[in-house]
Amino acid sequence: MTAPAGDYALGAKEVQETILILNLSIAQIDLSLSEGDNSVNALIDSFTFMSQHIEAIQTSSEGIFELLGEDEAAQNYKALLSTQTSELAAKMQQAIIAFQFYDKLSQRLTHVSHGLSGLAEIVSHEMRVKSPEEWEAFKQSVRKGTSMREEEELFELIFDQNVPVEEAIDIMCQRMRSRMAEDEKVDDEDEIELF
Repeated sequence: MTAPAGDYALGAKEVQETILILNLSIAQIDLSLSEGDNSVNALIDSFTFMSQHIEAIQTSSEGIFELLGEDEAAQNYKALLSTQTSELAAKMQQAIIAFQFYDKLSQRLTHVSHGLSGLAEIVSHEMRVKSPEEWEAFKQSVRKGTSMREEEELFELIFDQNVPVEEAIDIMCQRMRSRMAEDEKVDDEDEIELF
C-alpha cells in the first residue's frame, strides 16, 4: 500500500542518505574537473610549444630556400613544407577550439557542483527544506550561477516552462546544432571574403 501524495516525506535516514549521495556526486565532479584541468593544461602547454616550433620551422625554411634561390627542386620542397606546416597549424587550431569546448564543459560542471552543494545544504536542515522561501532563493541562486546562454535557456525550459527534462535536452541539442551550423556558415563566408 502506498502513502497518499500529501503524506510523502523523507525520514531522517533517507535525508542523510540523500545528502551523502549529493556529496559523493559533488566530490566526483570536482575530482573529475581537477584531473581534467591538469590534463588540459598539459595539452595546452604542448600545443603552445608546437605552435612556436612550427613558426620557427617556417621562418628557418624561408631562409634556407632564399639561400637556394630559384632552383625548381628547392621551390617544390618549399611548397611542400609550406603546405604541411599550414595543415599542421590548422589542426592545432581545431585542437584549440576543442579546448574551448572543454572550458565550457568545465564551467557547466562547476555550476552543477555548486547547485548540488546548495541542494545538500537545504536538504540537510529540516526547517530550510520545508521553507518555500528557501527553495525560491536557492532556485534564484542557481539561475544567477548560469553564465552561458545554453544554461540560461535550459533553466527557462525546465523551471519557467515546465518542459520535461528529456524534451528540454532535445530542444537544447537542436538549438546548439543550429547555432554551430550558423557559426560555420559565417566562418565560410568570412573565408570567402578574404580572397
